[in-house]
Amino acid sequence: MNLRARRVLTLAGGTLLLLFLGLIYAYSVLMAPLKAQFDWSVSGMTLVFAISIVAFTIGNLLAGKIESAVGVRPVYLLGAALLLAGFVGSSLVGGPSALTVVYLTYGVLASLGIGLVYNVVIPVVTSWFPDACGMAQGVSLMGFGMGGFLLGPVATQLYTVLDWRVAFVGVGVVFSALTVACSLILREPTSDELAKLAAAVPAQSVGGADAAPIRDCGTAQMVGDRTFRLLYVFLFMLGSVGMGITGIGKELPASLGVDALGAAFVIGFVNVGNGLGRLVAGTLLDRLGRGRTMVGTILLVLSLLGESTTLMTVACLAAGLAWGAAVVCMPFVTRTEWGMANMASNMAVVNTYSIFGAVLGSWGAGLLAERLGSFIPVLAIMAFMGAAGTLVALALAKSSR
Repeated sequence: MNLRARRVLTLAGGTLLLLFLGLIYAYSVLMAPLKAQFDWSVSGMTLVFAISIVAFTIGNLLAGKIESAVGVRPVYLLGAALLLAGFVGSSLVGGPSALTVVYLTYGVLASLGIGLVYNVVIPVVTSWFPDACGMAQGVSLMGFGMGGFLLGPVATQLYTVLDWRVAFVGVGVVFSALTVACSLILREPTSDELAKLAAAVPAQSVGGADAAPIRDCGTAQMVGDRTFRLLYVFLFMLGSVGMGITGIGKELPASLGVDALGAAFVIGFVNVGNGLGRLVAGTLLDRLGRGRTMVGTILLVLSLLGESTTLMTVACLAAGLAWGAAVVCMPFVTRTEWGMANMASNMAVVNTYSIFGAVLGSWGAGLLAERLGSFIPVLAIMAFMGAAGTLVALALAKSSR
């Protein structure tokens, strides 16, 4: 297979795999029949999402360690096994312990598997596109962001013809089989292929015409960098908003009387925006450099205060755009600031912001809304965090190389 075909296959395969695994963002749709059957509270549901994001992030960290020790394929296979165990285990829950078991099966096992796979797919795809890493990351991350929107309504319709337990087993089998299949084609370039890539593209084309020479840094050196600290706070601010809205999920449109399929459609626009924000920001990052793009991608979610389904749909799209644009900055900055040599482990460390964002944004939002009996105070806090994120983005733009 020639170099061009291999690049196309890697990008297409990575995007397809991440699209399916992006169902993690449609958890409220996926868990809807369980919530109804077992009468789970809003805070109980948002804790499912918070735990899943924490496990996803731990999977990112483990992926970097395993990949550096034994290569990428064992990471794919371990991820596939955990996905299968998590979804099949969730299909067996029942009684008063159902929510606790779901925390362990879907929340920990399946999400850990998704995190493992995610953090080898992104570096693998990036390694094939030294001339357009932002575009490649944007396209593949768009798949991950759009997965919830495309698969959420599918899951809702699936529940009308299949028992949710059967559906969960089917999802586990399909996802694990797809991961195993992709492990056969999604690999890093060989030394010969790297030489051909280096000869075919100018090394300094990454990050825009004004990019400084790329350095390879270890995690300790990265953590000591001011750019890392600003990036971390920036991602936490925008990520908390995105994960908070995703964590509340279908409850937002349902509070306006929207039916199950309609609620899945409306909240799915967070994932539409998430995907588009990743694609657009990734493409612009290559052409303009991150400093001039970041500031323009910060959007607030104030319109969620309007009691209109149409307004809520637009607001979900806006929130997703801001979140997606912020997220795609993470692998791009990691690649262009601290190099390719340690990208998997460095990106995993940067991505630990998700733990704090999920606990505060998702579970915290659910607890606060439940305690106050209203989503409005939660959304007001999110609007403030979005505004603070804008100020951090300004400082980050000045700090970047």
